[in-house]
Amino acid sequence: MRVGRRTLLRCSARTTPSCWGYRNRVLWRCPAGTLREQYDAFVSSVHLDVGPGTGYFLDRCTFSVAHPQITLLDANPNVLAYAAKRLARYGPTTVQADMRKPLPLTERHFESIGMGYVLHRLPGAMSTKRTVLANLAMLLRSNGVLFGSTILGRSPAHTRGSKVVQRLYNRRGIFANVDDDLDTLRSVLGSVFARHELAIHGTVALFAAHVS
Repeated sequence: MRVGRRTLLRCSARTTPSCWGYRNRVLWRCPAGTLREQYDAFVSSVHLDVGPGTGYFLDRCTFSVAHPQITLLDANPNVLAYAAKRLARYGPTTVQADMRKPLPLTERHFESIGMGYVLHRLPGAMSTKRTVLANLAMLLRSNGVLFGSTILGRSPAHTRGSKVVQRLYNRRGIFANVDDDLDTLRSVLGSVFARHELAIHGTVALFAAHVS
């Protein structure tokens, strides 16, 4: 799809649902439906969501029980408040914490951990982001799964438009994924988890990792 630079830059600066969906479809080429399918496949009845954003996927995904235990974790209290309000029917627990540090949560407690569109926002190289994955792995039960998605900075699927927006986001500090690529992500997941799966949709890597 050919899109003008003005349209790209205008929508890149907005946070409306329509612009968020536009970026997923046109820029990153991984529609929201694909990300929701990942939640439907892996979310459990005892779930931790890291960087929940607006709570969009937890609001729309299908749980196996009527009353799942949901914990939301983010460093930003405004994010937590917004997502918790949206998910109020589940009575979620909120935890304000820096995911790059040891987390104030019970080890081996969660059956699933979701972190959609989180890694590409964390500062540092992908190897540095390994610390976050290692901290989260400590919270999973033996049969648990950590799943998520990240926009790769280095991907042959990038278009002229996605490169323009990615450069802008990295310059503004919204993204920190200039050197993130599939091989490095695969290596980092393999160094923390017993096994993992990866799937590529456009410029986005979807992963699911297991501690045993």
